[in-house]
Amino acid sequence: MTILRQARRALARVLLPALALGVALPTAAQEVELCSGMRPCRVAQPVTVGEQTTLSLIWRGRVQQVERFADVASDVGYFTLGDHGSEESLGAVQRPLSERVMASPDGQVILSINETLTVPADVSRRAAERGHSTLSFVRRFSINGMAITSVQTIRLSTPAPGPEPEPAPMRTNPNAMRSLPEGQEVTASGLLVRRVALRFEDGSPVASVARDEPLRAQAHIHYDRAGLLEAVWELATPATTGGQPVYRRLDNVRQYLGAGQQATLQSPVLPVEEAGLYLLRLRLIQPRFEQDTLDLRYQVSSRSTEPARVPVLRVSAPAAGAPLRADTRFQWRPVAQTRAYQLELYERPPTATNTDTQREPHTAAAEMTEAPTTGMLLPGNTESTQLSPAALQRLAPGRTYYWRIVAVNADGAIVAASPVQPIQTEE
Repeated sequence: MTILRQARRALARVLLPALALGVALPTAAQEVELCSGMRPCRVAQPVTVGEQTTLSLIWRGRVQQVERFADVASDVGYFTLGDHGSEESLGAVQRPLSERVMASPDGQVILSINETLTVPADVSRRAAERGHSTLSFVRRFSINGMAITSVQTIRLSTPAPGPEPEPAPMRTNPNAMRSLPEGQEVTASGLLVRRVALRFEDGSPVASVARDEPLRAQAHIHYDRAGLLEAVWELATPATTGGQPVYRRLDNVRQYLGAGQQATLQSPVLPVEEAGLYLLRLRLIQPRFEQDTLDLRYQVSSRSTEPARVPVLRVSAPAAGAPLRADTRFQWRPVAQTRAYQLELYERPPTATNTDTQREPHTAAAEMTEAPTTGMLLPGNTESTQLSPAALQRLAPGRTYYWRIVAVNADGAIVAASPVQPIQTEE
């Protein structure tokens, strides 16, 4: 991994910390509902038993009493029978979802999270064999640090019996050719898109970069047969992403996909001139796709990509060598112009992106080359904290961890950091 990518990932932890840590600024009276009676989640298309089917899901909900934004994340989903309390799992989907949604002036966030889900043939078959007419797809979400489980109910349909198929003639299928004969017009009639996954070049669903850092996205397409794919890369800039996004055309895609099952489309170099939030999407024109719009988001920072060193943040507790318990209190000296503090815990001693202390001996590294194991994000007026139960659950007993506190300003830049110190959990 290059230093540039290390810095990019470290930067993403700072500007999008809740996506990296799965937590957000605590709000005492937040109310969360997801796929409730007021905002139901319904899957319109049934699944044919014994056939692999791709569905378009929308997780709908609402978060109230939000200060600035809601961070929504889910690492895994799974299929089961009956309600989500069923012990029998029919398979897991190791595909993370993550969204950051800005709050309205009245502190409300309306959630609408899209997911393209492929239901394997054996999952629907096993459900039908047990006498079920529906299948449940369950996800556990973290919304601003609060856990909530939500379920989508998928209807099962039995394939209708049909006539015996006639033997296929021994001829070449033109849609199976990787190239067209000279003079033949390209046609999209045979192409069938099964799944599209949108990611940045480093594989991340979100990115945070500086103004002078190049950035591209990729669309990984799974398809059947062959034909012409037409799509449009579109972008919404910080001028509109604070409210209703307005997208403009960034680039056209017109590419013939030959015989095969996977292809990768690369976006043009993405604009990074203006600091703020950008929304990038790929809109499929043909062939039609159930989820015809796919979105990515990235944040542009006003600071340079050069790894920085910052003033030392002074901590007064816990004492060196003290064990980590549920009542252990972390305490530090406040730093001016701080929007939030971030408590980070690492499984092993983290490596700083900038280790040059000869010219700046009284400073600490702003960024590390790896993400923390767990941590907490706290308001800027906080001077001490105990680890939350969710953070404690991620730590194994009888192990040494390494912690530090960082101060973050309103622009998402680290302005002070404490030295990394070891601490050991109790047996």
